[in-house]
Amino acid sequence: MQTVIVKTYRGSQSVATAEFQKDAVVMARMGYFPTTQNYAQGSYGCGAFLLALLLCFVIVGVLIFIYMLIVKPDGTLSVTFELKSATQEQKNTVSPPEKQCPKCAEMVKQEAKICRFCGHSFEQIDD
Repeated sequence: MQTVIVKTYRGSQSVATAEFQKDAVVMARMGYFPTTQNYAQGSYGCGAFLLALLLCFVIVGVLIFIYMLIVKPDGTLSVTFELKSATQEQKNTVSPPEKQCPKCAEMVKQEAKICRFCGHSFEQIDD
């Protein structure tokens, strides 16, 4: 089973986002959650520009050239989904045991010999 899946959604930003949101529900059921996304606006290639430039000598070419300046093609939304297992979630929620410093009342790790906040030395008072 793949741990990372990259999907692309084509269209205007609102259309691509709507498709992504529908797909995100399905991916979440399989255990994949979106981690990053990036939308890139579409653009015409050099060939289309040169064709319109050549057709500028004809009236239709001028209209096509103006159209290309005004209307932008659809862009692409790329989303990275990552599989998160139950063990990863448990690992992130489990914290090491802590004790309270008697001098500054801050919580420090149970194994600490010196408080990182105030410098209090935990002598052999601890059992």
